[in-house]
Amino acid sequence: MNLRSDWPDATAVHAALAPADELLSERRALYQLAAELFWRGAPKLPESRLDNPLFRFRVGEALADRIPFDSTADDDLDDVVTEVGGQLKIASGAGANDRLADTLRVVHSQSGAPGTPPRLLTQVDGESFREAIDIVEAGLARFREVSPALARDLLPHTALLVILDPATSNGLVSASSRLFPGLILIDKPTCPYDVAEALVHEGAHQKFFDLAITRDFLGSEVDDRVFSPSWSTARWPLEQVVAAFHAYALLAQFAESVTASGEIGQVGPSSLLPFARERETEIGRWLLGAEESLESDARWLLRTLLRADNAAIRTEESKNSVLDGRYALKPFVRMARMATGRMLLASPGHPPQLVWLNRNAAEVVEQFGEEPLSMSALGPEKVKILNGLVASELAYRVGEPR
Repeated sequence: MNLRSDWPDATAVHAALAPADELLSERRALYQLAAELFWRGAPKLPESRLDNPLFRFRVGEALADRIPFDSTADDDLDDVVTEVGGQLKIASGAGANDRLADTLRVVHSQSGAPGTPPRLLTQVDGESFREAIDIVEAGLARFREVSPALARDLLPHTALLVILDPATSNGLVSASSRLFPGLILIDKPTCPYDVAEALVHEGAHQKFFDLAITRDFLGSEVDDRVFSPSWSTARWPLEQVVAAFHAYALLAQFAESVTASGEIGQVGPSSLLPFARERETEIGRWLLGAEESLESDARWLLRTLLRADNAAIRTEESKNSVLDGRYALKPFVRMARMATGRMLLASPGHPPQLVWLNRNAAEVVEQFGEEPLSMSALGPEKVKILNGLVASELAYRVGEPR
């Protein structure tokens, strides 16, 4: 293995894996189709609803078969948010603490921090909140100016920023939760680069989550290996390791941009920027030894960001195990075709199932039509696709018990 010293542009790596507009469109299509599984007669939902972290939480919990989906629940946040910089929404209204109380309880419980959940700084906090907003606006401006491509790449994945009251934040610097995609929490910032770095760090996690739910990243099988970083006593499961690797890669790129701007001396005392590249490399080397547990797109991302040899990636060949006969798509399967030709299938169940198909596989699904499809009508490549559909329990052999 040869790790070269020239580091790639993470925004170009992201674009090669999933162009930005395509990724956002497919993520929204996933939440729309998932909602239709639970919501009879669901309307076409606006982007603002599909991006809403509270709505995405409820859909995610229903998909995980933990909490039934309630189509009447009120998750609107428009009356408690302020937009800064023409893009970034911040919880600001007097009712924001009540509206986000359950969210903060869940995130606080996940963190394992002692005490009670933190409260938000909002307009009712007067000068303290106005000071925070001024710093957030300045931090957003520094992010866009110092690293414009990275800002364009990450900011669309952040739907809501909340600023915590430092008297209740228990020392938290920034945080996000995969249960509430698009939500970022930060302590009241002391300088613009506190904000800029949080938007990179937590924004990287938001980008990673969207990639993970639309591309081949992490399989359903549980991997019990854990990673213990040299700078901490923490023990991270595989999914957290991959997410941390990705975040440190983006922080390292941002650190290079800040250094080139001559402003590295302006970062906060808790900044991770000086250590980002070293930590990215440490995590990445460990992941290379565990990459057989990653799916193809995650392995490609890992090796590309590390400048390792992508020729080492091996795609497992699926064994053709389908019997001759006629096959049909499982009843009640919903589907959505993307502009790229990819297709998303959603199948009800406990838990429900979501499966992404490439263009070729989507064409096979469309061939099913209203009538079962005879295997003899398919060529060898399409038989492999049919095998995958059967293995995923999305298609079945007509005449067999289901």
